[in-house]
Amino acid sequence: MSAYHYNGIKPLSQKKFTMSSNHCLYVVSESDVVELAEINKIDYIDVLRTTSGYVAASLDSNILRKLVKDLGFTGRAYEKMVNGKKYVIFKGKPGQRKIFTGTRYLSTNAKVVDMIVGQRGIKTSAIQGARLTIFLTVPLIVLQHVLKDRFLLNDLVADLSVSLIKIGISSIVGAIFATGVGAITTIAAAPVALAIVVGLAASYALDRLDKEYRITEKLAKLLEDKAMKQSMKTAWEVEDKLRWQIANSQAVGKGIYY
Repeated sequence: MSAYHYNGIKPLSQKKFTMSSNHCLYVVSESDVVELAEINKIDYIDVLRTTSGYVAASLDSNILRKLVKDLGFTGRAYEKMVNGKKYVIFKGKPGQRKIFTGTRYLSTNAKVVDMIVGQRGIKTSAIQGARLTIFLTVPLIVLQHVLKDRFLLNDLVADLSVSLIKIGISSIVGAIFATGVGAITTIAAAPVALAIVVGLAASYALDRLDKEYRITEKLAKLLEDKAMKQSMKTAWEVEDKLRWQIANSQAVGKGIYY
């Protein structure tokens, strides 16, 4: 399946993946990304990497749109325990709704969870959003470092570590705020909207902190220093053992090289 033409480049190949909540994800092969970058001298990987961080928020925004369309901006829903089971109760006129046509659903109902209503929906959305972001970001980070003129494993490990931590923090903070607002208001769309805004704000703030204080660079330097110290320690140990073997007329290098 072709994607688009760009400056005479052959159509990009795509693979289609079916995601939850009736979404489809199209993934472009790394060879096409590399080809675009080499021909146009633009760091498409960095652009894609930045964009990938907003995919989950974009999907949640689409869900929010559907939720508001179905329930209205002030549509209300709340959780209630009935005979030991947790239900989500919807207020209003069910006959005017297309998605939530009933008045109550189990909190584990697939429709409720997919539309991010209730604590279960918020938690599931946060986990799926983090997984999707990791799924999209990690390969791009690896590819970006591999294509550098000077590839260092320490830089890659540091970049991956900091990026995964930022994704985790953003998802957790968004989920915490969404759960909190869900406990104080019955407006169904409020937790979803807040989760999106707070998650994006947290992600932006963490990126700014990373760039301002050069956290990724410092972690890479720390890993490099640690690796260098370990290498020097190993070299000293090898040298001491070789000297001992020579002084005691032992087979030189035995137990080290063979």
